[in-house]
Amino acid sequence: MTGVRRGPITAATWLIGLGVVFLVRQAADLSWGQAWPLFIILVGVASLVDALLSWRPSIAGIWAFTWPVAWIGVGTVLLASTTGNLGQGPWEWFSETWPYLVIGLGVWFLVGAVLPAGSRPQEQLQVPLGDAAAAAVRIAFGGGELRTHAAAPGYLVDGTFTGGVTHRVIGLGRVELEQDTTYGLPWLDHPSDWDVGLTTEVPLDLRVDAGASRTRLDLTGLRLRRLDLHTGASETIVRLPTGAGASDVRAETGAASLTIEVPIGVAARIRSRMALGSTDVDEGRFPRTVDGYASPDYATATDRVDIDVHGGVGSVRITGAA
Repeated sequence: MTGVRRGPITAATWLIGLGVVFLVRQAADLSWGQAWPLFIILVGVASLVDALLSWRPSIAGIWAFTWPVAWIGVGTVLLASTTGNLGQGPWEWFSETWPYLVIGLGVWFLVGAVLPAGSRPQEQLQVPLGDAAAAAVRIAFGGGELRTHAAAPGYLVDGTFTGGVTHRVIGLGRVELEQDTTYGLPWLDHPSDWDVGLTTEVPLDLRVDAGASRTRLDLTGLRLRRLDLHTGASETIVRLPTGAGASDVRAETGAASLTIEVPIGVAARIRSRMALGSTDVDEGRFPRTVDGYASPDYATATDRVDIDVHGGVGSVRITGAA
C-alpha cells in the first residue's frame, strides 16, 4: 500500500494488541501461565499488519504472509494447550509435532519455489528529489553486497539494484528501500548487489539496517545530518563526508566488523561500548578522554561528527582518512 504512514499504524497495532491481550486475560480469568501464548499471537498479528501494508498483489506476494500466519497458528495452538483445551501441555505438544511443522514449512517453501513468481524484480531505480529541503532514506538490506555513492543531480536516490528492490515514498524527500523477496530470496536464489546513489543537494538523515552483508557506505560529498547504522553478521566500512557541518553517527553491531573513516579536517567525539568485542581508535587524531575519545578542537570545529557505537561480538575501528 502506498501513501500510508506505516510507523503510526504499526505502533497503533502494538498498543491495541497489548490492550486486547490484557482484556482477554481478565475476561477469561486466565493466569499468566495460561495467557502467555497471547503474546505470540500478537507478534503474528502485528507482522501480518506490516505485511499487508507493504503487500503488492501477486501470486508470489503471498509468501510475505508465511511467518505472520505461522506465529498466529502456533500461538493459537499453544493457547489451547495452556488453557487445557488441547489435552496436552505446550512442551508435550511441541515435542510430538515439531517434525511435522518442519516438514510442512519445507513443503510450503518448495511449492513457492515452483509456482510462477511474476515479473523479475525491479533492478533500476530513480527517485526525484523534487522540492524537498531535507531528505530521509532508510535502506533495509538483509544480505549481499551494498555500496553507496553520490547520486546524480536532481535525484533523492538513484542506482542499480541487482537482485531487486522495492521502494516506498513516505513523504516529500523521504523514501524506504527494501530487498524484493517476491521473486525469491535475493541472497539465496540469486545474487544481491546494490549500488545506491544518495542525494548531495540537501541535508540527509540515513538509516541502514544490514544483515549478513558486506557494506561500503561512501558518504563523500553528502550533506549528512545523521547516520543510524544497524548491522548483524557483517563487514561494514563507512567513509564520512567533509563539509557537512555537525552530524551524528549511531551504530549498533552484532557479530560484525565496523570501520569508520573520519576525513582530515573533520573533528570527532567517539564513544564505543562493546560487549565482547574490541575498539581501535586513532588516538593520534582522537586522544582519549574521560568518556571516550575526542579531537582537541571538537567543541569549536565547524565540521564535526559525534560517533556512538554499541556492539556485541566483533571489532570497531575509527581511523582518520585523507
